Amino acid sequence: MSNTTGNFMGYKDFLQNSAKPVVSPRIWKGKDINEQLYGSDSSLSEGRGAVSLINEDTGDAYGISPNINGLVQVLKPGEHNHPHRHSNMAIFVVFEGEGYSIVEGEKVEWEKGDVFYAPAWLSHEHCNTSEEQDAILYTFQDVSELSRTGSWFLEEPVGSGAKRVVAGTEETDIVPEI
Repeated sequence: MSNTTGNFMGYKDFLQNSAKPVVSPRIWKGKDINEQLYGSDSSLSEGRGAVSLINEDTGDAYGISPNINGLVQVLKPGEHNHPHRHSNMAIFVVFEGEGYSIVEGEKVEWEKGDVFYAPAWLSHEHCNTSEEQDAILYTFQDVSELSRTGSWFLEEPVGSGAKRVVAGTEETDIVPEI
């Protein structure tokens, strides 16, 4: 622990300084999402695209709102990613395709229009069972909030050991497969 002492601020000043501007509404058009999703810079791994939805009003939270982030990911036909887990929760909306996910050993079959949830720190993986059609998942998470508090952890693949995602450390090189 550091011997550096902290600072003080009057509570009235704290209240004024802690007020944050309102986050403006945003829309992300489907055609623009697809353009980004299938673009060359969106790859998470070979043939697998993902793009985050960013509201500039959230600053370095890189979220839709100050405490929620969103991403859109595509799984190619037959793709099955590695089991992984993270300290953030994830809500998945199946926009296109069909497949299944295994969440903490339980197989969850999904198709277009379904919504499923993976609680924080439970092992999960996703598989597109189609031989011809991409599966597209919209994912909403609380990574923005966990990053802000320094409590975002990833383990990928499961069993490799948890890594804390904190700026200024070697652990910032982590790229999750979601």
